[in-house]
Amino acid sequence: MKVYKLRIFYRKEGLSRFISHLSFCKLIERSLRRLEIPLNFSKGFTPHPKISYCPPLPIPISGTNEFFEIEVFKIFDLEIFIQNINSILPEGTQIKNCEWIEKKFSLSLLYGLYTIPLLEDIIIEKAEKFGEIVQKEKGFIKVIFKMENFSHKKIFVNGIFDGIIRELFLKNGEI
Repeated sequence: MKVYKLRIFYRKEGLSRFISHLSFCKLIERSLRRLEIPLNFSKGFTPHPKISYCPPLPIPISGTNEFFEIEVFKIFDLEIFIQNINSILPEGTQIKNCEWIEKKFSLSLLYGLYTIPLLEDIIIEKAEKFGEIVQKEKGFIKVIFKMENFSHKKIFVNGIFDGIIRELFLKNGEI
């Protein structure tokens, strides 16, 4: 049986940024099952749908270009899929786009552009140590971090995540 891979891009903002990663994974799985998407399942005693997620967003960071990948055994109309899934997802979560792909993403090529409000001076020091500052304005900075082995706790020492926005992209510019 031929298996097809689909990369699905979404936004997670507003009230949805308070949904934990594990709850979000369950929400996506249930939404796909509700739409009767022909998911490919793992083999074994307790089969699960084959879904790969990008690195998790800590609560309450917003994501404007997040994605996950699913494996299906039948091709379907993507425009109808986007319309149907957006009608059942909670406020603040929206599927933006999706595309059929040949191979899965590699975490070693995945980067995140973070827009960070400057609430403390220590944030700039940590950002320079672990990432590359690409824009510095009054009140915020934009920093690129490599997502492989990235920990939000290294950068945001006091756990202040409110107002931060992440946009994911691949090094070769695919996303």
